[in-house]
Amino acid sequence: MTKKTFAWRFFDLGESQLALTSVFRRPAQIRPAAELARGFYPMPPEPPYARQEGGETRPPPGGLAQFDDACSIDGALIAADGSLVAESLGEHDAPLPRALHRMRKGGVSVRIWPLTSIRRLAGAFIFLRQPGDRDYARWLIEILPRLAVAARFCDLSAFQFAVPRQRRGMIAVVRESLRLFGVPPERVVAIGREPVFFQRLFFPLPVARFSAKSQRAIDVLESVPARYGDASDAPRRIYVKSGRASPFFDLLQPLGFVEVEPERMNFSECAQAFSRAEWIAGTPGAGLANAVFAPRGLRLAAFAADEESDIYYRDLAEAKQGRFLSLRAQRNSAAGLKKFFA
Repeated sequence: MTKKTFAWRFFDLGESQLALTSVFRRPAQIRPAAELARGFYPMPPEPPYARQEGGETRPPPGGLAQFDDACSIDGALIAADGSLVAESLGEHDAPLPRALHRMRKGGVSVRIWPLTSIRRLAGAFIFLRQPGDRDYARWLIEILPRLAVAARFCDLSAFQFAVPRQRRGMIAVVRESLRLFGVPPERVVAIGREPVFFQRLFFPLPVARFSAKSQRAIDVLESVPARYGDASDAPRRIYVKSGRASPFFDLLQPLGFVEVEPERMNFSECAQAFSRAEWIAGTPGAGLANAVFAPRGLRLAAFAADEESDIYYRDLAEAKQGRFLSLRAQRNSAAGLKKFFA
């Protein structure tokens, strides 16, 4: 018996669509945006950048895809024919929304309960979402710079913007960062995990991955601090304070490090605080992602709890032509830290 692939039919109810699907999970085709989009506008590929330990990495090329009648499920996109847009799923091992499931033999299955009323958004939207996008670092480094890609192909003033529904602190960051591109709060629409149906959707493709940052994205973000005025008194050496106590600040303070707590700062304050930092140290997390605002050639030390967080910030330092030190596996962390910042 041939497996049925995911498909749906809709009844138009004005501000919503009534979905008729199967309660059972069905495998869905995963196809690139270029094959599914009504219009596709590619970007020229970026040059690779060097790894600290040898080799090179190449970021995704990016681009802009236009869809009619697309559905979002917590950051993932389903085209009108029921196919999943490959670039909207994140990396191959990224967590998926609850309605999607990675199958053992590869591929992804989809489930939307029958007779589900799906919210329908009329007009033209730019889609700034991906699975796992409630994280500050992902919003800052992987999603926000996509606006610069969209601006290359269309007039941003003609669109509304679909962003992840966030807690209060993060939605303030989202709105403030979008203002830098001339997007007022009234054109920002926050959507959650539930399916949302778009009449006309423009999807800026990813320009960065977890382990492959984008030179285009970094160029965009390095220009942000100057938009907030003079930051000539910003520290050159920063220790990023987090909720967890660390003994390393006592070692770094004699070297001229200043303690900064990004969780208590707004977006503009973070951008200015890190804009002149040449040496940065801290625990991997949201605060350390602000190193993207620092000048090229920085030294970044992370007191990582696991190898995965190492990779993200090591790659950020390498994309900025800097150096990275992980103290996770250091036998003599204090000596290694002093030597790195000597």
